[in-house]
Amino acid sequence: MRLIWIVALVAAVGLPDRERDRAALLAADRAHARATDFLSAFADDATYLHPGAPLVHGKEAIRTILAGSPGPMTWAPEDVDVSDDGTLGYSYGWTHMSEQRGKYLACWQRRTNGPWRIVAYARTRLDSGATTPPPAPAAVPAKPVRGRADSHELLSADSAFSALSVAQGAKAAFVAFAADHAVLLGQGGTPMTHGRDAIGAAFAEFPADAVLEWTPVAANIAASGDLGCTVGEAVVRARGSYSKYLTVWKRQPDGTWKFVADGGNARPAP
Repeated sequence: MRLIWIVALVAAVGLPDRERDRAALLAADRAHARATDFLSAFADDATYLHPGAPLVHGKEAIRTILAGSPGPMTWAPEDVDVSDDGTLGYSYGWTHMSEQRGKYLACWQRRTNGPWRIVAYARTRLDSGATTPPPAPAAVPAKPVRGRADSHELLSADSAFSALSVAQGAKAAFVAFAADHAVLLGQGGTPMTHGRDAIGAAFAEFPADAVLEWTPVAANIAASGDLGCTVGEAVVRARGSYSKYLTVWKRQPDGTWKFVADGGNARPAP
């Protein structure tokens, strides 16, 4: 794994800073997929969203919840992006276990030029017989917009997102808060949903009485204030449906926050 990391850094020399950082994060994700210990790239205080389980915090707690999971699982990233200062990034892609397929979303952090570490990770359940579709055309990352590195801004944006969902419905909220090229992981091994219009269409059949609401519980933000992620818990009370989520946010030219990636899975009823 160390050799892969060194080779990736050498190959990235000469690239513009942000492209170099993106290449390094992509290499870190690919190296993680080849590691014998799944938790080797996780930060000690990472948050893990395991299908069907409560939110889990801390590397040792994650190891405990994974002890009964079948394996090994491998994965392949579809896309990555990083903050303007290279301190925060995210990746998403496809998971594989035997003939089963699923998806994942990871939020990464890098401190003082050290290695990338996962601070929040969500994956969908695995589906038998699901095929991995060809990757969507890569979107050109929007120009970063720096701002104040205040995680409370992310928590406020996420709460406003939820409030709009309660007031006007999930479709209106997701269309309003999605960036142009946002990606929605969806469930199991189903295809990902790319782009604001497609995300709106995905909610077209969402039942009118199924009020989706959620509460953020933690946030991470880049020192450059342009990229961050939130983790929280959601519920559709009319359906008795409980879930948890990981959302990646990007600051827009007007200073507001839009989500660029969102994924999650079920959790037990409180």
